[in-house]
Amino acid sequence: MLYMLLCILFMGMSFQLMFRTVTEIGAGRFTGNRLEVLALAMLPLALGSPFLAGFYTLDRAMTLDQLSRASSYAQWAGLAAAVILTVLYARRAWRASRRFWYSGLVVAGALLTFIFADSLQFVSRQDAGVMATFVLAEGSGNDVDCPQPAMLIHYTKGVPADWRCPKGIAMMSDSSRPFVPWPDYHSGRSQHLTTVLDTLTDSAQRTERSPKS
Repeated sequence: MLYMLLCILFMGMSFQLMFRTVTEIGAGRFTGNRLEVLALAMLPLALGSPFLAGFYTLDRAMTLDQLSRASSYAQWAGLAAAVILTVLYARRAWRASRRFWYSGLVVAGALLTFIFADSLQFVSRQDAGVMATFVLAEGSGNDVDCPQPAMLIHYTKGVPADWRCPKGIAMMSDSSRPFVPWPDYHSGRSQHLTTVLDTLTDSAQRTERSPKS
């Protein structure tokens, strides 16, 4: 998973930076900005916010709305951390004589920024949600290829629905706004999916309107 590899890269650089800074401070040779070093050391933790939020909510009684907000906040925290890290490492790359690693971290930060933004632009819409894929078997002509038990959708009645199917683990999967990082999903648009959801919605509405005995 690209997302996890990039997080591990930043965590590794964070530990290396902390060790070097502590050594330089102990030897009286540190001349850098301590606030910047602290930010570079701590922000990689925020990159793992969706993963950490999943562990935090694992054994807690929370409503779907609370889980969804926690997932959304975690992704926004990851996006903010990725942007700040990209800027800070770009600043270091500009000033350093040896720019290879710093330049690589700028690229890694830009990728993480895209990954978080890509997820947020899909799950933050009003028509976004999660549905169980077994309901697709109820109709013929299924054009949605998703072997997972659930997938992300954009659904508006009568309009072909956009969908994303995770290839691996979806973080905060119990919420309506899970984190499925690019490129670990495949996606598409389906009129059949809309037809199935329209049928289910109409059936539920008829049941609600029918008089109770």
